[in-house]
Amino acid sequence: MVGTGSNAGRLADPAHPEFSLRWRWLLSAAALVVLFHLSPIGEALDRAFFDAASRQPLRPPPLPQNSALVLVDEATMSAMSAQGARWPFPRIIFAQLIAALHLAGAEKVVVDFTFFEESDDMQDQVLAAVAAAAPSVVLARTAARAPVFWPRDFVAKHPQFFRTPRTGFVEFSADGDGVARGYSAPGSLAAAAVSAPIHSPGGLLRWQGGLNQIAGKGVLVLSAGPFITAGRPVIVRLTNAAPDLDVASLAAALAAEPPLSGAVADLVRGKVVFVGANASGTFDVKPMPIGEVEPGILFHWTAWTNLVAGGFITALAWPFVFVTAMLVGNAVFFSGKNRSSLVAPVTTAVSATVVLLGGAYAALSAGWFLPPATPVAAAALVLLGVVAENFWNEQRRKREIQSMFGAYVDPGVVAELVRNPASIRLGGERREATVFFSDLAGFTDLSEKLPPEQMVEVVNAYLDETSECLHRHGAYVDKYIGDAVMAVLGAPQALPDHALAACRAALEARAALVGINARYAEKVGVRLEVRIGLNTGEMIVGNLGSSRKKNYTVMGDAVNLASRLEGANKAFGTGILLGEETARRVQDRMATRPLARLRVKGKLQAIEVHTLHGPTGTLPAAEKEFVESYRAGYAALVGRRYAEAVAALSRALALQPGDLSTRRWHAEALTFTHTPPPPDWEPIISLDSK
Repeated sequence: MVGTGSNAGRLADPAHPEFSLRWRWLLSAAALVVLFHLSPIGEALDRAFFDAASRQPLRPPPLPQNSALVLVDEATMSAMSAQGARWPFPRIIFAQLIAALHLAGAEKVVVDFTFFEESDDMQDQVLAAVAAAAPSVVLARTAARAPVFWPRDFVAKHPQFFRTPRTGFVEFSADGDGVARGYSAPGSLAAAAVSAPIHSPGGLLRWQGGLNQIAGKGVLVLSAGPFITAGRPVIVRLTNAAPDLDVASLAAALAAEPPLSGAVADLVRGKVVFVGANASGTFDVKPMPIGEVEPGILFHWTAWTNLVAGGFITALAWPFVFVTAMLVGNAVFFSGKNRSSLVAPVTTAVSATVVLLGGAYAALSAGWFLPPATPVAAAALVLLGVVAENFWNEQRRKREIQSMFGAYVDPGVVAELVRNPASIRLGGERREATVFFSDLAGFTDLSEKLPPEQMVEVVNAYLDETSECLHRHGAYVDKYIGDAVMAVLGAPQALPDHALAACRAALEARAALVGINARYAEKVGVRLEVRIGLNTGEMIVGNLGSSRKKNYTVMGDAVNLASRLEGANKAFGTGILLGEETARRVQDRMATRPLARLRVKGKLQAIEVHTLHGPTGTLPAAEKEFVESYRAGYAALVGRRYAEAVAALSRALALQPGDLSTRRWHAEALTFTHTPPPPDWEPIISLDSK
């Protein structure tokens, strides 16, 4: 692995948990790839791929045009049964078949019968002599013994007939699943069928197809019955000409026989003829990749086509397989390195798998077989490791988020951030939210009256209670500034009713002071009061700060106004001030009353501010009547109905004589009844301090 700068040093540190995890799963993946390669599963998958590709090759292998298959099939069995012959046929019938094929002009007669069954000496002698006298005939043998009628002394006695190989091994070398895919050429029946010397060691077979497929390609697949019938008079004449069955005499008689003519003979003249069995009860069908079972002679015929035409397929050795697996695994690993998304590694793994399988499929037609299961497994296992590392990093990132926000945000908010980390975007984004500012009234006086230890205890109690109120309503506590609290509702967690939630949190925070004062008033001799400003609007939210320290916070005019509203409580003698948008959004659920159009320092445009009394329908009767009277008087004042305003505000003032806004607008209304204001007058109050 490579890196740059400080990250490279960090990742190269073996003690770093990310480094250790990455190397652990890489080594584990390598070990699993090796185990997979050695396991039966990997071998079975490679075989399945080879079989599928052999059935539908990209490019069909070359097919010699001078071959035919003569089979003891169902028709042959039926014809012989009518003559009283049962399988295994008497040796004299095989002598008839061989003599007929030889006299028909076959270039080679390759016989895949081992003749293990008992027979009489006369028939063995006839078959031995006829087969030896026909130089085109090649017989099957096993590793254990030669053809029973060609023992060693027979061959030594008649060397003139055995100057070229006349036998070939016919062992069916199957893989572990019982299916034959490879062929060993030296000394084989297929090699004996080739006139020229061969130098090929064999290999995996290039399959031409099953019996039906090769017949469709023009290879003659013939029944043995007509040839047996044609050979019967030949054997009669040969035994009459050499009644003592001497091999030399039979050979001379066979040489004197005229060639067979006619349609049957024309079918095999000049061809390499493979003779085998394909009838039920002959027990010579074998499992092969190109079909469920096929006649055993097809195995040797396919090997012969490989020897004389296309060559065998060479299976690449395990070092090539492991090098390919390593390259694929590294490609997947590096495509997923230092990425939070799985798109690149998954795409790489899928692409590598497609290329591997496609390349292995195409290479078969070129004579090479790269077993694809292990490299594909490497891609899958490394991808699994990348996914595991990605999951681990994601969990670590979520734990960091929980650690970052857990002390400030309600657990529900933390859960949302963990589920959707994208909600905390690096940098900033515009979002609508409600900002909460609170501050203790008379904090300076409090700090002068109390020793530091007691002051911290009281302030912490207040901050704890206020934070809990905020958390319960989904707020993000942005920061504490001494005794002040700044919180945001609507970021980072989306909160549809953030203005209403902020109002509820503000009311609870003020109510919580009752309990705090009950605990500390007598103990420290002070009572706490809190001022709160709420404002709703569009703001910039995100991670802001320096490269060393970042803070998830909000900024903008809406934020600044919330801070000014908190301070403006002093001018209005209120505890909670709401911005115009906040009041508008909660007017159906909360009882509020407008105080004035406020122009803060640095702003020319004034906004209407409201104070919050409580949820609609929960106010005491006297307070409800006060709010209704005040609102009626304020609306009349703004509407320039001054006498009506005086009457309504008088009722409100009687209910709450100490309310500053009521007194202010009542006095203004009295004045305006005698001296109306200019036409552009508005109930504006300007604050010159922040």
